[in-house]
Amino acid sequence: MRIAIIGTHGTGKTTLAKMLSGIFKIPILGECARNHDIKNANPDEYVKIQKDILIEQIAAERKYQNFISDRSTIDNLAYWIHSCARMVDDSINKKYINTSLENAKKYTTIFLLVPEFYPRNDGFRDTNLIFQLQIAETINTILYLHQIPHYILRGTVDERLQRAIDIINETKQK
Repeated sequence: MRIAIIGTHGTGKTTLAKMLSGIFKIPILGECARNHDIKNANPDEYVKIQKDILIEQIAAERKYQNFISDRSTIDNLAYWIHSCARMVDDSINKKYINTSLENAKKYTTIFLLVPEFYPRNDGFRDTNLIFQLQIAETINTILYLHQIPHYILRGTVDERLQRAIDIINETKQK
């Protein structure tokens, strides 16, 4: 099982990842972006940080046969498109896009969490609702344009958890 939980910031990915990791006893991969000082980065540093985050995400995923990832290279790509793509030349964009999408093919199950409540301030994530919705739309566009199979999880934490468990169990039986 190579499960990616994707979606914009503040949608409950970490909560769901921790719960599923405990139930299925497989490692959770934390969000690589939290290892970087994104808020204080100038534009050039931000581009470098986003490249580093993608490399770290892929490296973390390669360490495990099975995992639940709190983020994915699809999320990385959405933040790249939103904040970096216009600052670099086409060859860099093409490489970032191709690397992100090629890696996304390795996920066995992708759960998309959609914004259903305002993002809370945890000292890291952006609490701007407009930015949250822009990233959510970018993720949806990536999934649609590249026809990436995924399951949308909505509702309470318990409803999302139960739906994810049901999907994982169905997938394991195939």
